[in-house]
Amino acid sequence: MDVERLNGNAPDQKELKRRVEQVKKIIVHHPKYENLLEEMEMILDLSEDSVSPDGLFIFGPTGAGKSTVTKEFTARYPREIKVTDDREYTHIPVLRVIVPPKATPRMLASKILEDMGDPFSHKGSETELTSRIHYYVKELGIKVIIFDEFQHLIDADTEYVLATASNWVKTFTEEISIAVILCGMPESVKIFISNPQLDRRFCNKVALEVFAYGTVDEVLTFRVFLQKVDKLLPFADLANLADPRMADKLYFISNGIPFYVMKLLEYATYIAVKAGADSITESHLARALLKIKQVARPFVTNPFSDPNFDLEAALGTENNAMNKYKEQLMIKRKKKRNTQKAQGPALSV
Repeated sequence: MDVERLNGNAPDQKELKRRVEQVKKIIVHHPKYENLLEEMEMILDLSEDSVSPDGLFIFGPTGAGKSTVTKEFTARYPREIKVTDDREYTHIPVLRVIVPPKATPRMLASKILEDMGDPFSHKGSETELTSRIHYYVKELGIKVIIFDEFQHLIDADTEYVLATASNWVKTFTEEISIAVILCGMPESVKIFISNPQLDRRFCNKVALEVFAYGTVDEVLTFRVFLQKVDKLLPFADLANLADPRMADKLYFISNGIPFYVMKLLEYATYIAVKAGADSITESHLARALLKIKQVARPFVTNPFSDPNFDLEAALGTENNAMNKYKEQLMIKRKKKRNTQKAQGPALSV
């Protein structure tokens, strides 16, 4: 892309922020992402005026791009003011709703109305709120409703499915007469296991997986993704992210999760632009990685500081360190249990 060169001169704060924001807006249509968008378009096309509108369940791990793809699909059908002979209203072709944590039917119904723009979204009983949703779906011309963060119908503390809320969703999707898309983490499957009728309603289930890096084709797919991202970065020169050596390092720190790649590049962009650089270097990436901490991977080394980095060896070292840590943790827990057992129950006086 055509970007003004910095030539070692740091830009003003406004330009610095503009370039970082540009990285945040990058969306790359890799094959899995594109296929999912096409699936959602099909749901929309086939469900309009259908006697039995389709349902779709999208699932995948955090950072794979689920919310990004639902946001983009929603953005393809923006809200617009419609004026007819007898009224003026906001047409909402696609309504995207974030399911509240530990949602009750009333909470979920209220959130739907709030996102529709109902000023009285929190007033009324569950039945009254649900009735208003049905009314507004017709009045606002809504064709698709997306429920994102669907795993929130599972209590995070107890891991029990919130049965009343899942039953409300089942009944709602049966009666609303438009397409409904559910989107959530893999554990959302528990909701379908506990509610077979909802499972049948959403028999079309599509996984949005992270990038794999085992076969030649998988490595190539990841490198093509990096190449597309590289061309969209706000720099005059490319960073050569798709170079095999660089791709190995980016896969290592991200485990194929797009979120971590983009977050790293976001921080690296800030560091590079502030230094007046015209491309991101490994030095910038090494410093940027210090800002990213993955609790689940405490033994990740910084590959951008290692000129002799070997992906297989690095993964092996990390895996060995994690296994040793788990073993030590189990030994400590066992010793603690044995100590408590030897001491016996506490005596009450």
